Amino acid sequence: MKLFNIKSLFAFVVSCAALCSAACSDDDGIDNRELEYGYVQFKLYKEASYPQTQDAQRLSRADQTDHMVDQLDYLSQACKLRIRLLSGSTTISQTLTLSATSSEAAEFGLRSDKLELMAGDYQIISFILYDITDTPIYSGTVSDNRLSVVAGGLTIHDLTANVAPRGKVRFNLVKDISELTGKWNATRSSSRNREYTFDEIAYFDVSVHKIDSDEEEITFTNLKANFDVHFDEENAESDKFGYQTSSITCDSLLFLPAGNYEITGLVTYDTNKLLLETISGGIPEKYNFTVSDNETIDAKAPVTMQEADEYIQDGYALKAIWEALDGPNWYYGGEDYNKGCNWDFNKSPDLWIDQPGVEVHSNGRVAKLVLSEFGISGDMPAAIGQLTELVELYLGSHSDTNTGTYDPMLDQSKSLEDRNRNRLAYNKQYLAATHIQPQMSYPCALALKEHNLTSPAIYLYEQGYTENQIFDRKSGRQIEIQPKDVIAGRFCNNLKSLPDEIGNLTKLEYLYIANSPISNIPTTIAKLASCTLLEIYNCPNLHGLPKEVGDMPALVQVNISCNQGTAQHPGWTADEISQSIGYLANGKSQDLIQMFYARDNNLEKFPEDVKQMERLSLLDLANNKIKGVIPALGNNFMPSELYFENNEITGFGTETVNGRRIFCNTDNLETFSASYNKLKKVPDIFTSDTPYYVSSVSLGYNEIDGFENQDNGYQGINVTTFTLSGNRIKTYPACMAKSQSRISYILLAGNGLEGFEKDCFTSPKPENQANLISIDLTYNRIKELPDDFHAGNMPYLYGVDLSYNAFSKFPWEPTDALTLTVYAVRGQRDDNGNRCLKEWPTGIYKHTGLRGLYLGSNDLRKVDDTISYLIYNLDISDNPNITFDATDICYYWQAGAYTLTYDKTQNIINCPEMLE
Repeated sequence: MKLFNIKSLFAFVVSCAALCSAACSDDDGIDNRELEYGYVQFKLYKEASYPQTQDAQRLSRADQTDHMVDQLDYLSQACKLRIRLLSGSTTISQTLTLSATSSEAAEFGLRSDKLELMAGDYQIISFILYDITDTPIYSGTVSDNRLSVVAGGLTIHDLTANVAPRGKVRFNLVKDISELTGKWNATRSSSRNREYTFDEIAYFDVSVHKIDSDEEEITFTNLKANFDVHFDEENAESDKFGYQTSSITCDSLLFLPAGNYEITGLVTYDTNKLLLETISGGIPEKYNFTVSDNETIDAKAPVTMQEADEYIQDGYALKAIWEALDGPNWYYGGEDYNKGCNWDFNKSPDLWIDQPGVEVHSNGRVAKLVLSEFGISGDMPAAIGQLTELVELYLGSHSDTNTGTYDPMLDQSKSLEDRNRNRLAYNKQYLAATHIQPQMSYPCALALKEHNLTSPAIYLYEQGYTENQIFDRKSGRQIEIQPKDVIAGRFCNNLKSLPDEIGNLTKLEYLYIANSPISNIPTTIAKLASCTLLEIYNCPNLHGLPKEVGDMPALVQVNISCNQGTAQHPGWTADEISQSIGYLANGKSQDLIQMFYARDNNLEKFPEDVKQMERLSLLDLANNKIKGVIPALGNNFMPSELYFENNEITGFGTETVNGRRIFCNTDNLETFSASYNKLKKVPDIFTSDTPYYVSSVSLGYNEIDGFENQDNGYQGINVTTFTLSGNRIKTYPACMAKSQSRISYILLAGNGLEGFEKDCFTSPKPENQANLISIDLTYNRIKELPDDFHAGNMPYLYGVDLSYNAFSKFPWEPTDALTLTVYAVRGQRDDNGNRCLKEWPTGIYKHTGLRGLYLGSNDLRKVDDTISYLIYNLDISDNPNITFDATDICYYWQAGAYTLTYDKTQNIINCPEMLE
């Protein structure tokens, strides 16, 4: 009787007939299975992990071949199964293929092909396993040897084989903090040569040994470490709520024979696979683990945190500082970190260095400590001296409370290297924001903008201010818009003192101390051998610097501003600030200091010691009480930025060098600001006989009525922006042209200017006069322009503003310049205050270069002229009697390509949309 392998052809024909019948029949529920046959499938498992282990027996050696073994190493070795079955008196032998999705999955079981058998009961006699080369490798029998095949069904029967039991292990590194006390200890000894932080571990090797066996030690190498900070959910270190710890996991799953193991060794490496530490022996029994067959276990290997490690001690020092400076009550009020944040020590001591305002080196040592705006209070403890790798220390700064100034040197997002490399450029950027120069009128500023030019005199426009916000429109005087750092006497913290241990910070490069009642700076500050930036700002109770600051050997930038104090906190006296400057100017950094700030102080006399700092590039003495004439600084003094505004200076001394008068060497000078002083004359301290230009000379709002040596040998000046606004110059001087000065933008607003000296725009070198491209003559009493105000002398004019003068006829002279871009003649009034300009400049549309025409606040009448769409900035506002035909520009105005400043009460015709 044939029990399997039914005739294939017959089966195929029968199957096809059945399918066709099913497709054509309307009958449902017909069972088309072969009613005499069923299927059996065998699943092969490892005895060690089979949930109900069968009483399996191996065949006797007589029945085994030489290649057969009593125990397989891996179940995946079996590729085929030969099964012997008994049905009645008939023996059946069939070879089936075994499969799994992978060799790893094979350890959890193999599945055979399906075997088709006639329905009935069968007995398993034995089975043999074959490897990939069809070599028999294992044989066995089972006690549960009965199976039944159901007609049309599938029977699953399990077999087991003796396979070496194995499991998987995942190694995790955990911290042993049992030696950590949490207390900073100034006297201790290092316990190891190579200190490292837990998160430096990038790779590790681990060795294990099966307990109570003679088997060799097993070592797994080059395991990749993944560091993670997390809550201590297992309460392994602390049962405090929210306690944080860290651990290292390894994603690699490693096979080990089943059994009990101990960890015998651990080797750690950094990202470059350089050795960090070797740990052998002495690992507590609590880290032993058990491997079970086909199970995965997480094993833990301990890494001991060393109390003596410097980064651990740095963390202890931070906690000591926090406790001494009223840490529990800190509340961060700045912008660099989360508002209201504080330090948190509810975590492993090795994580104490991870705090807002703290940055660390790759070795875990504290590199930057920012305590500004946390509200620190108290005496700085000696523990600050532990932070010997500290590079930046901020105990307040001039920009605390962020009152509108931006100092790139305090931008915590910029690297130290970037700030050092661009120090001068960043200081100039900061000064531009804090020293607002007198601004030119909006039409002149617009002319520069049209040509992508800039100047300190348009800075506020670039920041979004309008002309009405910058000037008092009645007087023309500039309104004070001065972004301020923290003002004198306003304390942002309550730091009282620094310890002598501050001198331990020999690698410190930036030291900021500001806005506090601190009353002493220890003499050990002289030991800060690497300090390049020192700021002592708004600390009135110090009453000067200790003379030891002169022993600091590396200073490049010093800021001792805003120490003038208040009535409640009297600040540094004039003598104290002068003496402090003297310590620095005659100290070890004399030849290194390049930037020096001493503004907002009580200086009454210019500190002549300054000229000893011959490398000084930037000097800021604004907002003091300096009186009289500033003595000449000499030809060896070559600054780039000088700020003297808001003092009581009456003049600048000179000395003769190579036949000309100098105050200082101006070859590198970019900014000279002496606005808001008591100068009577424009100082004759520059020269036009040089290839160098000064970017900005600002002498606005003094008492100037003319130029030194105006009628006899004025030396001239080469400058981009020359500001003389707010003075008393009644007549435009000819000395600038005669001296062959080269001036690009000149501001003479608000002088009461009434006339012009003869040939004031005619230079012996016409090409020099041709440099003039913008002139602001607003808020004067000019009635007519001189004959030499024409394109022949100034062929490249961009912007001219004659607003708020006394012109009764339209001044056509500037329009000779084809380059004229913006022209303003607003607000003309006669001596009685009446509107005196009534004529529209007929034909002005023919000027093809003009892009702005400002004629507001006059008495223009009917405009009978073409309106050019190219002059797309037109101001006709406050002309109450005007009749304006908007036909030519209505379309462009509606499209947003034309700006017309007007009043809806005016008679605007042929563009009704303007009056809606």
